[in-house]
Amino acid sequence: MLKIKLKNMKKGLLVFAMGAFLFSCGDDEKDKISACDCRKEADKLADEMRLAGRDGDESKRKEKETKLDDLYEDCKDYSKEDYKNCE
Repeated sequence: MLKIKLKNMKKGLLVFAMGAFLFSCGDDEKDKISACDCRKEADKLADEMRLAGRDGDESKRKEKETKLDDLYEDCKDYSKEDYKNCE
């Protein structure tokens, strides 16, 4: 009887561990931004950066420049081909 309980506990623990492992994988795809979203956001930030520079607001321009650099880092895996279908 004790062997049966241990065997069932092992199976239960294994199923639990496998479930935890499977649910922990794949979250990167949800966080990843699409190529078109990268392009739209980069265009928007570049325009805002130009306006801030034209208005003489150096701190705002630097803030937008930092955000643009972060966006480029997030979008570095895309090629020119990925942006062709974006409007």
